[in-house]
Amino acid sequence: MKGTTRILTLCVMAGLLSACNDEATHDVQYYLDNPDDRAAKIAECANNPGEKEVSPNCVNAREADTKAMLSGKEMPSIR
Repeated sequence: MKGTTRILTLCVMAGLLSACNDEATHDVQYYLDNPDDRAAKIAECANNPGEKEVSPNCVNAREADTKAMLSGKEMPSIR
């Protein structure tokens, strides 16, 4: 019973802390369509990984960056 109470307390605290963020969450497609915002978000996340690394926007911006690179649209020219 004690363990269950601790887990429930941690879940509630995590939920309350995540609700403190007023930043709108953008999906992967948004970051694919807005490369400047994607680059800015990736830089922001890299600058503060302890706090931002697992935020939805950081994850989505990195995923969009990976997809953009794999699609070949943003690969540097080798010629």
